[in-house]
Amino acid sequence: MTSSRSSARRGTGLLASTLLALGMVLTGLAGTAQASDGVPDATSHPASAGWVQTHGDWVQIQPGHPHAALSARPASQSGPQSGPQSGPQSGPTANADPATPDVVVNNDQPNMTYRGGQDSVGVTSGPPKVYVIYWGSQWGTAGQDADGNTTLSNDPDNAAPYQQSFFKGLGTNGDAWSGVLTQYCENVASGSGSCPSDASHVGYPQGGALAGVWVDNTAAAPDRATEPQIAAEAAAAAKHFGNTTTAQNRNVQYVVTTAKGMDPDSWHELDTWCAWHTFERSSYGTLAYTIMPYLTDNKYCGTNWINPGPRGRLDGYSILGGHEYAETLTDQNAMGGWIDPAGQENGDKCAWITQGTPGGLFNLQLATGPFAVQTTWSNDQHTCSGSHPVVANQPLVVSTICDQTAAPGQRVSVPVIATDQGARRLTYRATGLPRGLGIDPRTGVIHGRTQDRGYHDVSVTVRDDAGHQASTRFWYGFFDSGEHGCLGIEQIVDPGFEVPADAKGNYPGWWSQSSPGIITQSTAHQPHSGAGYAWLGHSAAQDDSLSQGVETTPGYTRASLSFWLHVDSTNTAPTAQDSLTLELDDQYSGKRIAVLRTWTNLDATSGYVPVSIDLTPYVAAEFGSTVIVKLTSHETGSAKTAFLLDDTSFHLS
Repeated sequence: MTSSRSSARRGTGLLASTLLALGMVLTGLAGTAQASDGVPDATSHPASAGWVQTHGDWVQIQPGHPHAALSARPASQSGPQSGPQSGPQSGPTANADPATPDVVVNNDQPNMTYRGGQDSVGVTSGPPKVYVIYWGSQWGTAGQDADGNTTLSNDPDNAAPYQQSFFKGLGTNGDAWSGVLTQYCENVASGSGSCPSDASHVGYPQGGALAGVWVDNTAAAPDRATEPQIAAEAAAAAKHFGNTTTAQNRNVQYVVTTAKGMDPDSWHELDTWCAWHTFERSSYGTLAYTIMPYLTDNKYCGTNWINPGPRGRLDGYSILGGHEYAETLTDQNAMGGWIDPAGQENGDKCAWITQGTPGGLFNLQLATGPFAVQTTWSNDQHTCSGSHPVVANQPLVVSTICDQTAAPGQRVSVPVIATDQGARRLTYRATGLPRGLGIDPRTGVIHGRTQDRGYHDVSVTVRDDAGHQASTRFWYGFFDSGEHGCLGIEQIVDPGFEVPADAKGNYPGWWSQSSPGIITQSTAHQPHSGAGYAWLGHSAAQDDSLSQGVETTPGYTRASLSFWLHVDSTNTAPTAQDSLTLELDDQYSGKRIAVLRTWTNLDATSGYVPVSIDLTPYVAAEFGSTVIVKLTSHETGSAKTAFLLDDTSFHLS
């Protein structure tokens, strides 16, 4: 399932929506002082612009909050796990609990669709690289085992070598589990549910995904690291491994792993999530990373979930590690990749399905050993799957380039990222650029200034010296009010309330409703569009509320909320009695940021009317955190006013 700690992003809009162009986010919006050579001025690193000092270096980061995670326990599981069982690995699950019903795959759930890419990134389109970081002196002294894995003196469960062996083994021994991920792609239209063969598919980790290990034990890591501190460690790792450009981080993910007893991002207090992945904008490009706590500190995070004994204690490191790895590959800069209408990524849709049933947990045999893994969702097979033929990429692929705008006369720099399996010399060409802009044929960077106005349909073609070529296209608009970078994407999940209730009558989407039926397709009233809408004000016995958390992504300067509202009232009282209040809350503290608007029975309308609110004054200090948009209705008497809501939108620009 998806983390309640912050919302994930969705992408719809006039053009193929994504966020800010890589390589220009920070210099264009943060207003960072620059030296004459383009390097950030070492004398000016304001924290307000995202600068942090780590390991003696300054790096500009703009982290978000965790958006996607695997539940620490099935929702139905309340009792303690039983101890490890003896017997074959294919036997009953080690955590069998009579109070815990089986979890089965639901093949009636919808397929995932592509969201258009975010920050010019949709999926990991090249061979994936995983860098594992053991953060803090709490890990103790580093050593090495007979297989070349890094060991640590303060790792009582030997989690570190197991974790490394898992990532080393991916893409070996005919690994068809990784093949499931390769069916997904980018460089297709937003809303696509399948991929043509010539699209840029998720890469296959041929011969292993592990690219490097760093034991960062020169100082203690924070016992209760915050999300910005975790993001700073991911940025420090990028610097440590020499990945300091957008291109070098394009197909990379960092796994920040904490030692026993540590509490990253209030992991123990929340007691809900085992691990989660997200991304940050940095002066090294966007960095995809996962936070991996010491999983055996929580017995519900996969300990002996399939296998008995000491090795089975580490099942979570491959179940959860595989979950976050798979979701990063198919949704690298979340949520610009592949998700379903209810906001679930490929791992969420198949989490904790009972071993031995279709789509259930199983042991994946890699060259480095057997590892417990979950299945992931396969659009092709319309089910949770652990096996799929590898969909090979073309020899040369070009990453998505976001549709974007800029002001005339503004210097722009848009990197084109290409991956060539043969590492051959590449040549870049672009058509449709306005006067004053050009593309460097060797580096692929589009740069320059233009005084032209309006949209330009730009096509980019990349060729290698073996005769292969690939191309992509994007819209580049130049307006006086233009933003420096990509167009904002839709932040609301299920903005039109079109996700229907499941077989048990539960709404599976991201909206939180105080009681079932607020999100409805009832014919008692009409939607503004589609079939679903929200109906607040059912009765006078209790207030109705509807809310959703939305991440206010760093790097933006404006935020706006809009929706269509119909106040349908038979209350003829001359005073305001029935009301609907719209407020903005802070997700972490729960405190109210502001009451944005109030409507009453005196505001009755003859149909749906548009509502638009500039949220910038209220979230200016909140960019990078998650805010909750909340509507609450209060009825008096016999509930004579229905407050009907539809077609919501939360946009950043």
